[in-house]
Amino acid sequence: MNLKPMLDGLARAPWRDVARIILIRAGYAVTRGYQATVEDLAKEKPDATKIAALQSGMIEHLVAGEKYVQVIKLLPGERSKVEQWIKSKRTHANDLTAVFPGVAPESKIIPLRHLEPTAAGSEQTDVGIAALFTAARSYVKTVPVPASDLKPSAAAGFEKIVGYKNIFVQTYEAIWLPPKLDVVVLCVDYPSEGATRGFPLPNAAFLAATVRKLLGRSIQKANFWHAIDGLYQGPDGKLVDYGFSAGGQSVNHHRARRKTSVCLRKAVYDAAGAAAIAASGKSLELFKAAMQWQLKHADGVSVDPEVMIAGIARDLNKASPVVDHCVVRDCLTTGDLAFVLSKVLPHIKNWV
Repeated sequence: MNLKPMLDGLARAPWRDVARIILIRAGYAVTRGYQATVEDLAKEKPDATKIAALQSGMIEHLVAGEKYVQVIKLLPGERSKVEQWIKSKRTHANDLTAVFPGVAPESKIIPLRHLEPTAAGSEQTDVGIAALFTAARSYVKTVPVPASDLKPSAAAGFEKIVGYKNIFVQTYEAIWLPPKLDVVVLCVDYPSEGATRGFPLPNAAFLAATVRKLLGRSIQKANFWHAIDGLYQGPDGKLVDYGFSAGGQSVNHHRARRKTSVCLRKAVYDAAGAAAIAASGKSLELFKAAMQWQLKHADGVSVDPEVMIAGIARDLNKASPVVDHCVVRDCLTTGDLAFVLSKVLPHIKNWV
């Protein structure tokens, strides 16, 4: 396996919390951030043992990390059917699967941008089993345009000039079957930067249609709406972001510094505000929440997996609000993803 596509693929993962740890676990030296580290590693003589360990770590993150997640309910007897289907998946050869679990250069990605996701085979993961797919996608990014690149008259009178650029990326999606639970999980990629709310939707629709065809029936997805309040009222986890209505009088968004803040349920300003709303006889109505937990792996590595359930303020006025997905970040392995789901799924009250 060529090391370069995998090193390029590490850019998909958060450096500090995921990519750096994957490299260390594989036995590589990590120095001055992503760019300097991969430049140094590219000069090393290939080591088959290290490459195999790196590949294993990356596959875990392809399933579990930085994902738009939907959960589909399985009926009695369907779990074994899904499991056998996943185990039977084979890799369809093209320029995207050729670099699995890394990413191809843009010149290889662009020609495949109109294709549906391509099967990349099945993997027995740390927890559960997954069918993997890869696709070419694009998003629009705002980029600065130097005045020197334009005619002098074109830049006159402007302090800053920006342009819009199509960024082409290789994504990885997974249909993941966690152990014991009668659910199947759709894990859809976000780009490393510039993600928009609509970016995951085409590939999520592809995975949902694949499961629907496999089961031969209509499917029901978990509605995460009630988990927003459930997580907030729960005894554990660190609230790092939330949106709420203060007794119907205002709409507010509070966000914490992920690494250094206290839980927003306990922060002086937030706790006092919640108490004041309760004292007024009104209620704190949440429509968005992001919760983070700290986990320690057997090798001593600590991770901070996070789930974001993002409704919108006008959902508060609906009789039966629906949020059919959540976003999971900073998971190193499928074990981390399973932990996050173990915190969220008990709060699911209906399926849509």
